[in-house]
Amino acid sequence: MGALRRTTDWCRLGRGHLPRRYHHGDLRRALLRSAERIIKKRGLAFVSLREVARDARVSHSAPAHHFGNKAGLLTAFAAEGFARMAETCGAEVKKSPQMGPDILEAIGRGYVRFAIENPEHFGVMFREELLDTSSPEFASAADRAYDLLSQTLQRCVAEGYLRGADLEAVTASAWALAHGLATLWIGGRLRSRSNEKDGVRVAGRALHAFVDGTIRSTKH
Repeated sequence: MGALRRTTDWCRLGRGHLPRRYHHGDLRRALLRSAERIIKKRGLAFVSLREVARDARVSHSAPAHHFGNKAGLLTAFAAEGFARMAETCGAEVKKSPQMGPDILEAIGRGYVRFAIENPEHFGVMFREELLDTSSPEFASAADRAYDLLSQTLQRCVAEGYLRGADLEAVTASAWALAHGLATLWIGGRLRSRSNEKDGVRVAGRALHAFVDGTIRSTKH
C-alpha cells in the first residue's frame, strides 16, 4: 500500500516537475543562475538560500553547502560579475587600437556594456554591506577588473601622456565616469534625456570626450 501511495504521489508531480539532477560542478552554477533569476523577476530583497533552493528545485541544504549563508551566495554572485566584467572589457580592448588612450576608452565602453547586459550582477557587485569582501574569490575578481584600468593608465604614462599628473585622481575619475554612465543609463535617467537609444554609444562619446581632454591633450 505504501509503495502504491509513493508511486501515485510521484505521478502527480507530472513530467514538468521531475527533480533536477546536477553534476557536482554544475550545481553551484545552477544556484547562481537561480539567484540571478530571482533578482531579475522579483528584486534583490527576495534572494535567500531557501528561495534559491526552491527555484533550482534542490534540497534546502544545497545552497548552504556551497555558499554557507546568504552573504556567501551574494559574494560568489558578485565575484562572477567582476569576472564577466573583465571579460567584456577585454573583448572591447581587442577590438580597439592598441594605444593607451584608445584602450582606456575601450575599457570604459566594456564596463558600461557589461552593466547594461548584466544589471542583476551590477546591482550586487558594489553592495559591500551585503558581501564578504574578505573572500579570496571576490578580492581576486574585483582586483582583476581594477588592475586593467590601473595598468592602462600606467601604459598611457609610458607612452608620454599624463606626465606629472595625479594618477590616483585620474584613475578615480575614469572609474567614476564609467560607473556613473552605467548607473544613470540602467536607472533610466540618462536614457530618457538622450536621443541615442544605445547606451554603449552614449557612453563611448562621453568617454572619448574625457580621454581627449584629460589624456590625449597631455601628450609630450
